[in-house]
Amino acid sequence: MNILVVEDDKQFKDVLHEILAHYGHTVQTADDGAEAFRVLQQSQVQLIISDIHMPNCTGTQLHEMVRTDKRLKEIPFVYMTGYSILRIATPLDQPGLDFMVNKVPFARLLQVVDGISNRGESTVGDRLAYGAI
Repeated sequence: MNILVVEDDKQFKDVLHEILAHYGHTVQTADDGAEAFRVLQQSQVQLIISDIHMPNCTGTQLHEMVRTDKRLKEIPFVYMTGYSILRIATPLDQPGLDFMVNKVPFARLLQVVDGISNRGESTVGDRLAYGAI
């Protein structure tokens, strides 16, 4: 699966890239939402995994841009965060939000990626039920 990882922490982004590549995924990266949106204009991406808090363009701003672009709006979108309190601040019933996972441990994120990869087409409701933390 071709995955776009959007993360401003270089070390974390590199580790996540290595782990996803180890599991057979093609991984592209971006440092913030603005760079990610440029990548999305040039590449076929099947999954977006994005941090929420980043400089220049946040994950929530990227999410809004993706969901309003008719070419991109169906791409599954996973928020990852190190702050569990954001689960309350960013509800999973936000339109078009598929998943929210904690950054660590990686096991949950890999489970969500595997589920998206293996399930093929599913409804947002199905993905929300599968991906809720």
